[in-house]
Amino acid sequence: MGSYVGMSSIGISVAQLLTHKDTATQEIIYFQQSEKIRLLMIVSGYYDRQKNFKRELLVSAESVDLMKNLLHFFDSNAPQLPLKVLHQPGLRDEMRAFEVDQVTSRRTIERLLDEFGGTSKR
Repeated sequence: MGSYVGMSSIGISVAQLLTHKDTATQEIIYFQQSEKIRLLMIVSGYYDRQKNFKRELLVSAESVDLMKNLLHFFDSNAPQLPLKVLHQPGLRDEMRAFEVDQVTSRRTIERLLDEFGGTSKR
């Protein structure tokens, strides 16, 4: 059996990644299935046109139920991981995009993702 959770980093915005919406989401799902990853979190870190650092998340779950569990987990950990929903038209129900505040590190995201992986396996 493969990993329960996976994390990847990119240096462009989620919107830019999804510019090729049909192929981007299909490639993400294909990668997730081929690697047997139930939950894939893509962490985006980039500078916008005003040279402000931005961090975003694109989360892909293998099922709507798993996404619901993750969203509940995010809500209960909101003080540690303040998220703002990024509306990306056309995303599947198993995918969500978020903006993260600048002070939240990739390590914090990784730690919470590991914590979620541990709690949701039970």
